[in-house]
Amino acid sequence: MTASGVSEFSRPVLVRTLRGASADSPREISVTATEAECARIAQRLGLPDVASLTCRYELFPQTGHTVQATGSMTARLSQLCVLTLEVFEDVIAERFVIRFVPASEHDGSFDENGELDEIDDVPYDGDVIDLGEAAVEQLSLTLDPYPRRPGVARPAAILTEDDISRQEEEGEVEERPNPFAALAKLKRDGS
Repeated sequence: MTASGVSEFSRPVLVRTLRGASADSPREISVTATEAECARIAQRLGLPDVASLTCRYELFPQTGHTVQATGSMTARLSQLCVLTLEVFEDVIAERFVIRFVPASEHDGSFDENGELDEIDDVPYDGDVIDLGEAAVEQLSLTLDPYPRRPGVARPAAILTEDDISRQEEEGEVEERPNPFAALAKLKRDGS
């Protein structure tokens, strides 16, 4: 959403129009971003480009004014490789389930036992849910925070937490010098 509170990709749906839908017979709605909306989505998400974003929803009301939505999202976009700093094209296809819950009833995504619920709750005001904004939020959750261009390998000298854990288990960890130890020694010697 922009600073003015307006979504880059807004597709509002009145909740009352979903009354006839059910879990067995959900209402299907597809939303597709225009070229201008894709440009604004790319800017919001810090991406070089979003070529397309489409999401198909299956919606049905639950108790109260809660609406369950199963979404199938596809996006064509460009990302910046964290290793080579080159822009590369990517295609994302993701399925998700969310619940639109009136803001007045929203208390987080916890089930009746106080456990974190598997389905994310999306609060909404009034009688309108925004399927476009929900698609952008799901896209942002799907994006890899450290994207790598396909075929680019991580340099062997850079270790991940998994590499370090594996080495510790296998007893392969070498004692590495602390880079700040030399600074501390200089400070002690200089005093």
